Amino acid sequence: METDVEERLLQVCQGQIKRLELIFEGFRTLTEASIHETDRMKEEVQRHSSDLARFLIGKTSSGEKEKEWVKPYLSMASSFERMGYNMDGMVDRLNSMLKERIPFSDRAIKEVNDIFQEAMDLLESLPDLIQKKDILFAQHMGERVRSILKIANGYSEEHEERLIQGVCVPKSSPIYLGLIESLRGVIAHTLEIGGKIVSLAAKA
Repeated sequence: METDVEERLLQVCQGQIKRLELIFEGFRTLTEASIHETDRMKEEVQRHSSDLARFLIGKTSSGEKEKEWVKPYLSMASSFERMGYNMDGMVDRLNSMLKERIPFSDRAIKEVNDIFQEAMDLLESLPDLIQKKDILFAQHMGERVRSILKIANGYSEEHEERLIQGVCVPKSSPIYLGLIESLRGVIAHTLEIGGKIVSLAAKA
């Protein structure tokens, strides 16, 4: 991986880590100020993403060999972009929770916190993987992701069952399920990026 590409990938990755941290804080405090702070970080991430995309597209103008070389990096840039869309969805739901005073049960708060923390831990491991390209570490990440997604799916199914039984408030249900779904997206895109990094390392 070229140093210029690695530096730009790390910038985007660190920005998404910081943004997810702010969203997590927004969920825990649910204040207008904490949620608003995520918008500022979104703009910063978008600048780094645009810089990465321009750099990579510039590389493709040199010839067919360069076009093939750049494809996995464009795929990673796309995964980071789609990860950002998942984060946009979380911010929208936090805004709804705040404005409409939508309550969560203690159990729902704990479950969302659990998946948030797992998503944070995984995303925070990406910079190390980008720099070290450790195949065994990436394989461990893949196993962990499968386990986390299974837990997240279980939470969603249990929540729907509680909703049917009248234990959960219908108004909070789409917000809860939407947060879990968006976090699953962040986790899945983290795995996609990790897989691309390892694939490139194996070919090097």
